[in-house]
Amino acid sequence: MNPKTVRSLQYSQVATYAFAALCFYLAMLEFSGGFQFGFLHLSPRWEPSRVTFPGALAAENYFFLGYAVLLCLPWQKTSEDKNWYRWFALVCLFSILFAFAMISEVMAKNYIAQGMGQKARIPVFQAILLFFSLGQIPLALFRRKPELLS
Repeated sequence: MNPKTVRSLQYSQVATYAFAALCFYLAMLEFSGGFQFGFLHLSPRWEPSRVTFPGALAAENYFFLGYAVLLCLPWQKTSEDKNWYRWFALVCLFSILFAFAMISEVMAKNYIAQGMGQKARIPVFQAILLFFSLGQIPLALFRRKPELLS
């Protein structure tokens, strides 16, 4: 196999770990209500005064944690194809559910802004997260079957 391809697949694994760390960070940020580091304050994604369904927000954050753990588990190294396909199907399902969560979040924020008579912001961050989540599917596939790249 081409050494450039091998290096790219290694970088993809690092990108997956970085995305998992971001999911973990977002969940912890929301659970803690934000972080305060001296003069720097990192706010949660949702203002507590605007949250009408705190149970749904908590479920989303637990899902983020589960997704991050799933991405970090060493399931790629399983020797049996049958087990690998099960894990891969789970990653596909979680990635699609994550994308659905991002779309739902954008819709909810638009609905809240509209109710307040404001215009919603452009959902750049959610779009990037959606792109990264759906990107996990081909990354996992090509790390297992790099011959499909040639």
